[in-house]
Amino acid sequence: MNEEKPKSANPYPITNRAQARRMMIAERQKNSLFWQVIHLLGSLQLALVLLATIGIACGVATFTESHFDSKVAHAMIYKAPWFLAWLGLLCLNLFAVTLTRWPWEKKHLGFVITHYGIITLLIGAAIGSKLGFEGNVTLQVHGAPVQKITTSQSVLEIETPLNYHLYLLPFDAALKRPSLNHPIRLSIPETKLHIIIDGWSENLEEQPKLVPSEGEKESEAVLMRISSQALHQEHLVALGLGENNEAHYDFFGLAKIDLLNSKNPLHPPSKETTPTPPPIINSSATSITNTTPLIPVATHKPWLQLAMDPDKDSLNFLLGREDEIKKKGALNVGETLFLGWADWQLEILQSGHHKQIVYSTVPITKNRSSKTKNLSGTPGFHAFLEDQEGERSPVTWVASGQITPLILNNIPIRVGYGLELRPIPFSIELLDFEIPRDEGTETPGDFRATVRFNDRKTGISHDGLIRMNHPASFPGSFLANLTGMNYKFSQAEWNPQNLQETTLQVLYDPGWLLKWIGSLGICIGIAMMFYWKEKKI
Repeated sequence: MNEEKPKSANPYPITNRAQARRMMIAERQKNSLFWQVIHLLGSLQLALVLLATIGIACGVATFTESHFDSKVAHAMIYKAPWFLAWLGLLCLNLFAVTLTRWPWEKKHLGFVITHYGIITLLIGAAIGSKLGFEGNVTLQVHGAPVQKITTSQSVLEIETPLNYHLYLLPFDAALKRPSLNHPIRLSIPETKLHIIIDGWSENLEEQPKLVPSEGEKESEAVLMRISSQALHQEHLVALGLGENNEAHYDFFGLAKIDLLNSKNPLHPPSKETTPTPPPIINSSATSITNTTPLIPVATHKPWLQLAMDPDKDSLNFLLGREDEIKKKGALNVGETLFLGWADWQLEILQSGHHKQIVYSTVPITKNRSSKTKNLSGTPGFHAFLEDQEGERSPVTWVASGQITPLILNNIPIRVGYGLELRPIPFSIELLDFEIPRDEGTETPGDFRATVRFNDRKTGISHDGLIRMNHPASFPGSFLANLTGMNYKFSQAEWNPQNLQETTLQVLYDPGWLLKWIGSLGICIGIAMMFYWKEKKI
């Protein structure tokens, strides 16, 4: 009588397990559409194409970032929809390739953990890129609490005329420069109007000019150009005696220019005294205070006085130092006066008895830029409004950091341009700011900012100390730090001219935990693949 052989748990002989597994995988791939798609998405050929494309894109982005602008690299590649879609396809490829090994064996564990670690890392990076941000905030000691963070994202701020609601529209000319041939057209919310941006300038300035004054009220004014060929600098200065005009000009703190009333005679200015602190004796003090008594010291600045001629539009002048008059006489429009302050000279461009000063935003001209090496203008764009019938408003320049009205059919649209102010769910204020010095020197050894966080929902507040390489966080709990749902404040800049002010860097990254889990999974998976070998039977 033949004995029955016991049935093995493995339907295939141990010696042929690998071959039988390959046959099983090939058979299900042949007979199932689902597994055909899985093997197609998890193919090595697709992985090579994806990795090669991502590698080339990262190389181009690195070149762009180093030679042009990091914003361009992020917008065109790192944060571009096609790049994020490509990373999503890579995640799908990594997930599918793990399914092609199903059912997994012990030897596949390291392979699977590594691939899922990469997927987790990419998901965390995508979450941090979309929901996280990096910015800064400038605080004053005992100043008002701040509830908004300045980010690096440039935006348009548009105020609608219906309910005066403010809308933010992303706009960054570094990514796409508007021009007459390629204007940017944006719809204004809650209206049938469009804003057309057809120009850009890196160097806008507020340029003064004189116009006839309104009414019969006398308003004397003068417009002049002060220039230096040696320093390649040129400045337009307007002085006026009417309302909302300035009659004094401080020449870099080295001299002063005054426009006086034509009814008063010119005379040397009286001597002034400027409070000057004595030298600091204890240079190792941990902070500088304003309690030291001040010593008045006489100043000897050069001066220039101007006054309109009572009967003509020419100018009488006195030029001197202290109570000594160096030059005096009259200046007409177009005439030049050498000031004797290095090689600086003054040219009268406009003057008049019934004139007032108005300012308009214009680009620095090519003629001026050829004389000026160091341009210090403000970036901005050229824009106008347009309705459905094609009627347009007057064109104007909108400078960064300013609110400019655009008017069409008596409908005012206030437009601003600058960095985004992102609201945060709490407020922060600066209680104290100290700058300890290295012993025996004036070199800062540390920065200590004591701040107070106040939760607007609960009203609970707590203080934090920010030092170099030691940030403070809000909410700062263990769970918030672990998950990355935490606002981290670090010391960024300080103002040597104002020791009661500091600038903090702000970082918020909700994808932090996934990135760390993914990185840890990659390390563990690679270690298992190399050092954890399955024992052969």
